[in-house]
Amino acid sequence: IFHLPRAQAITVGRFGRFTFPRGYYIYVGSAQRNLAARLARHARQHKTLRWQIDYLSVRAQFVGALMIDGPKSLECKLAAVLAEHYARPVPGFGALDCRCRGHLFCVVDAK
Repeated sequence: IFHLPRAQAITVGRFGRFTFPRGYYIYVGSAQRNLAARLARHARQHKTLRWQIDYLSVRAQFVGALMIDGPKSLECKLAAVLAEHYARPVPGFGALDCRCRGHLFCVVDAK
């Protein structure tokens, strides 16, 4: 979970430039190994931009993570449930290896 304190236009690699509204962002991923290292990477502000989430995580504050033990297929199931309640700010974000419409969700900050 990340918090973006103000709206920003962010270029997400080859996906292009998108406007991210101020708010909280829920990213659904499946770290099948090295979970602690993956979470530490997401929390770092300075890193090589390698994955799509890196482009957001260097601009937003890492708030925390909810870890759910399960198979990799749970990632897409959880994304489907979140999609029923929250908007996807970037179509296809974080879903390059599946058929989902995206694994990043935004809870707009009403301030």
